[in-house]
Amino acid sequence: MEKTIPFVLSALLFSSPLLFTSSLMAADNNAEKGREIAEKMDQSYSGYGTSSADGEMVLYLGNREVKRSFRSLTLEDLDNSPSEYNVLVFESPGDMRGIALLTHARTEPVDDNQWLYLPAASRTKRISSSNVSGKFVSSEFSYEDLAKQEVDEYTYQWLATEPCPNSGLTCEVIETYPKNKNSGYTKRVIWVDTEENRAQKVVFYNRHGVHEKTLLLSDYTLPDNGRWRPLTLDMENALNGRRTVMTWSNYQFGETLKKNDFKSQRLQALSR
Repeated sequence: MEKTIPFVLSALLFSSPLLFTSSLMAADNNAEKGREIAEKMDQSYSGYGTSSADGEMVLYLGNREVKRSFRSLTLEDLDNSPSEYNVLVFESPGDMRGIALLTHARTEPVDDNQWLYLPAASRTKRISSSNVSGKFVSSEFSYEDLAKQEVDEYTYQWLATEPCPNSGLTCEVIETYPKNKNSGYTKRVIWVDTEENRAQKVVFYNRHGVHEKTLLLSDYTLPDNGRWRPLTLDMENALNGRRTVMTWSNYQFGETLKKNDFKSQRLQALSR
């Protein structure tokens, strides 16, 4: 018997070149739009020079809360690598005092450099690129989460325009896919408000493609001579139900800082 192609399949086959070309064009446009939104978001954050801030981290562990305070110093060096230097030093409680995380943010394909100083052992530990997805001091923030996210480290797709979560603003929703094979994520979905191009919500998907964490960013402030900063970062783990909330205060921009202040050899002095 002569085989025939069903009408519907025949229509798809004969029209597929045009449909395929249109789909590719739409995908390219969405990728370009997603990147443009990411670039605007980066511009709303960058260009500050140097900054300092105080912070508190609260770990919600079931029925128990653990509070920690810290201070942070940051220097940016745009158009160079590293593009940003940051050190975060814990001040309390006593068993955390002096623990410090130093980050030199680099752009893919070069991995970020990170070091953790442990005063109890008088030891500086290098964070390997394969461990960037590890939890930072048992919080729901990973080492990767605390490093600057460079635009060129991701590819993008624009998804939709819709109301921002928990606000009256309008958001552009984009997906970002890390180029770094050591990333703990396959993608992030980010809600960026159209008013000031600030991230309002981020949903993280782990290496298995499973929704692992959700970050809500709120209480944005625009200090003098500075850039937009969220004063509250609320990270919730969808897999274990735990939360970590970081609250920031006393942002100061234009601090007198130099690259030499961010050497790993100086972590012991910085932690005092």
